[in-house]
Amino acid sequence: MILHRTKAFLLGAAISLVGFSGPSLADDDGLRVWGAKVYDAFASKQRYPRRAVDDKLEGTVKIQVTVAKTGAIIGFGINRSSGHEVLDAEVLDLLGRVNPLPPLPEGKESYVFKIPLRFQMDETETRMDASVTVDAASSNWKDWQRAVQRTLARNQGYPTQLIEEGIEGQVKVQVNVAADGTITAQSIAQSSGSDILDDEALDLMRRISFPALPEAQQSIAITIPLNYRLDGRRG
Repeated sequence: MILHRTKAFLLGAAISLVGFSGPSLADDDGLRVWGAKVYDAFASKQRYPRRAVDDKLEGTVKIQVTVAKTGAIIGFGINRSSGHEVLDAEVLDLLGRVNPLPPLPEGKESYVFKIPLRFQMDETETRMDASVTVDAASSNWKDWQRAVQRTLARNQGYPTQLIEEGIEGQVKVQVNVAADGTITAQSIAQSSGSDILDDEALDLMRRISFPALPEAQQSIAITIPLNYRLDGRRG
């Protein structure tokens, strides 16, 4: 088992909507409700890049997003960089994770909003680990298990919203792995009790691949417990 302790993160997202014409967010109940849903979508998918945590990088990325009436993101751009390539790249990845956003209120064909995404360390510590075990005793398989755990440790993230709410848990994910290490299927074998944490675990398995299977194995199905713990939470 590999244990990672890092300072956790606080990502602030203040949404400013820019309408082409008509009522502003403050004057339109439909837009106000929609804006809250958009905020929740960003908050539930935000994560701090592992390299930025390790290098203690902070900053704010200001972006402008254009949304179609279906909620699909049809345009975006970075209005102001954080000054760190890894943080700017994470924001572009975040747009992919939240797309599509909730549909626009009735009568809106498209809309533009600006959002500053702040990456800032706080004093909460996250503890994340994953235990990988296969029914094979050879040294080749033990080396593969350790390599998989290193891959998970580099990529596992803690959703910001759950850090703010102090939510912890364990998700057991079942994955099918092909000979080349590609994860061909993933499903929740045991829920953490949090939809956001379960979704984060599934998203993790979609973004990564494992090392090639040893000993000419064609495929394997394994269940991986992913643990998410918090220490030093704010009062």
